[in-house]
Amino acid sequence: MDIKELYSKIGGNFEDVLGRLMKEAFVEKFALMYPKDTSYETLMAAIEKGDINEQFREAHSLKGVAANLGFEELRKAASKLTEQLRPQTAPADAALVEAVKAAQQKTIAGLAEYQAQQK
Repeated sequence: MDIKELYSKIGGNFEDVLGRLMKEAFVEKFALMYPKDTSYETLMAAIEKGDINEQFREAHSLKGVAANLGFEELRKAASKLTEQLRPQTAPADAALVEAVKAAQQKTIAGLAEYQAQQK
């Protein structure tokens, strides 16, 4: 699998991120750094704690990271959750959280598979 195929597999937009980063090597480098990002884990912790303000901040952060990396499926899921949380009057909707979890798992699994094939 090449980097373009990875993006296709995880519901990403390779051309968009390539337009920002300018080189496939940079796209690969930053995409493979994503599993070290803590946005998702921090969001899940905020949901567990019930802190609505932190849930909004972390969902927004995850949306931004996903957008910058061209992880469109994850960005869309995080964006819907962000908008649901924007008024900061109700905790994260369970169905929207599940969509974020599914997109996160798909992204991480795709990245792991890609990295394993590169060795």
